[in-house]
Amino acid sequence: MITFLESLSSGDRDAILLAAAGYFALMGALSLVHMIRLSQWPSVIGQLHEQGVESTGIGAVSPDDREYAAIARYSYSVDGVNYENDQLNPWLVTVTHNLRGLLKFQFRGIERHEGANVTVYYHPRKPQKSYLDVPGWQSMFLVAGMCFGSMALILSAL
Repeated sequence: MITFLESLSSGDRDAILLAAAGYFALMGALSLVHMIRLSQWPSVIGQLHEQGVESTGIGAVSPDDREYAAIARYSYSVDGVNYENDQLNPWLVTVTHNLRGLLKFQFRGIERHEGANVTVYYHPRKPQKSYLDVPGWQSMFLVAGMCFGSMALILSAL
């Protein structure tokens, strides 16, 4: 282990590639564990009050300097206690002015019912923490492919 760290600190190419591959494998595994936990959260039917795209940047001189994020405001009830939240999903995605149209794709993951009713997924022990969209198997497959594919690509260079 000490020789690996010495090789890494001295800038050895193979040690750097091995460390990068290990990093991608670790981040992929941690992300998948988190995504699997989120996908198993219980759900209730809630009310969607607002959805849209808002500017998150302040003090920007031109529209090109602003950042935008998807927003959703909703309420729901768990065991007779009412909650309100504005977290669409676990990922905070911000984009520039020219890409703000892409944020509307985040709303496709919302499971809608009659009227303004939507499915709300909440943390079993902390019901105030909730999302309207949790990862499905497609997202998990994509994350696994990116992380472990990057790892394999790096290892192939050794």
